[in-house]
Amino acid sequence: MNFLDRAIAAVAPRIGADRARARLSIMHYDAATVGRRGASWRSRGTDADAAGSKRERMSFVSRDMVRNNPFALSGQQVIVNNTVGDGIIPKITCSEGMVGSEDLRKRGLKLIEDFIDTTCIDALGRQNLYGLQRLAMNCIVDAGEVLILREFKNAPRGKKTFNLRLRVIEPDYLDDLQDRAFADGGYIRNGIEYDKTGQRTAYHLYDEHPGAEWFRGVGWNSKSRRVPAADVLHIFRQDRPGQQRGVTWFAPITLALQDLGEYQDAQQMRQKVAACFSAFHRRSTARGEGETQLEGLGGTLGPGLIQEIASDEEITFANPPDVGGYDQVMRQGLLSIAAGLGITYEEFVGDLLNVNFSSGRMGRMKMDRNVSSWQWLMLIPQMMNPIGTWIKEEWALCDAEHMHQIMACSFNWVPPHRMLVDPAREIPALNAAVRAGFESRQGVVRKLGHDPERLLEEQSEDAKNAAAAGLMFDSDAAAVSSAGVVQPNTPEDEAETKDSKNDE
Repeated sequence: MNFLDRAIAAVAPRIGADRARARLSIMHYDAATVGRRGASWRSRGTDADAAGSKRERMSFVSRDMVRNNPFALSGQQVIVNNTVGDGIIPKITCSEGMVGSEDLRKRGLKLIEDFIDTTCIDALGRQNLYGLQRLAMNCIVDAGEVLILREFKNAPRGKKTFNLRLRVIEPDYLDDLQDRAFADGGYIRNGIEYDKTGQRTAYHLYDEHPGAEWFRGVGWNSKSRRVPAADVLHIFRQDRPGQQRGVTWFAPITLALQDLGEYQDAQQMRQKVAACFSAFHRRSTARGEGETQLEGLGGTLGPGLIQEIASDEEITFANPPDVGGYDQVMRQGLLSIAAGLGITYEEFVGDLLNVNFSSGRMGRMKMDRNVSSWQWLMLIPQMMNPIGTWIKEEWALCDAEHMHQIMACSFNWVPPHRMLVDPAREIPALNAAVRAGFESRQGVVRKLGHDPERLLEEQSEDAKNAAAAGLMFDSDAAAVSSAGVVQPNTPEDEAETKDSKNDE
């Protein structure tokens, strides 16, 4: 009932009830019910950020569960390992026909090896770029969002020195007390500053984590600094239009995880109680003065024990509680938790008892879609592409002579390869798809998590080294067929061999 209905019902209950029944009769969707069945729904017309206003507490609870609940830790590890794995690696692409593109690409690969693949890229000097990706993804899962700051080493920029450094921080650094409007139409909301068009212009961040033991700011005396949005990346999974902050991925399953953990503790306690095999000695008469206890009673039971008792005594045994149904309850609970995280039960728990190749592959298909969306719709556009732009800008300052060529290049990102469930079956299928023209060779190579250009260079180098050493491998399709038969020399090969002999 709405306010008017309740007011009428207070004066004329029958008329109020008739109005409520009439409204229910014209509902076309069961989900619109306002009766007892829908009493537990929290139907509020809030926007995405208002609905997640308690995101800070939810992130604290999620981190506690990751620290103390093995299933929460496993869920986070499965998501991070499949999304980031060994790292989303960069690939430098130059414009077609660019003069000196090959030389530029080689210098770019040298830059990747010297700075991106080493801990020089980390402001704290602990991780390479791929380790920072993993840190960021860990934070996205348990806190719902992460911030990455662009910093520069204390050295003059340019002059052949790569000074770019990246710092990954938790969303706790945002100063939530900064919340006000400006006269020009801009505003600050939850520590993020926007202009009048809604574009982010700055972030108000603490210099230290507010929960650190050495945090020097307390309450209203805490001081945050304004950091331009151009130097900050804010990465989170956006689930609703207009959403400006992320929410922990454990939000839909937090209570289920807690209940399942308590159920598991209760079952373990029942097992302990069931292991307490007890016996009770009952006498029909009270023990007289000077009468001693029969020898052996009150001790422990042992195999083959024969105990003598009197005719007026009786021994009964306790009946411990049954602990059945544990496996079924745990499995169903873990299935629902895995579904809430968007991963498979088998990956989540490691239970492969009821899985064969077909069921395992079909189960992976949905998870692979989720992983692909986390990579291509979140990590790569929100994190890796902007970082690629930062790297390119710093590279251009270090090599001002080729600045225009460098800025014309682009960084493409290759996600980690998907682990094959059964390589003996899947690789022939990929080979058949390429031969039939349904997929390109480069596309298959990227799908497996490799750089096609680097792979081609390595294969070419292997072929040259094998030819120089006079070796032949059946992996070389030009030399050996798939059936293991040595391929005959082509006229071109014979001419090349003849020319080489003439040269000798």
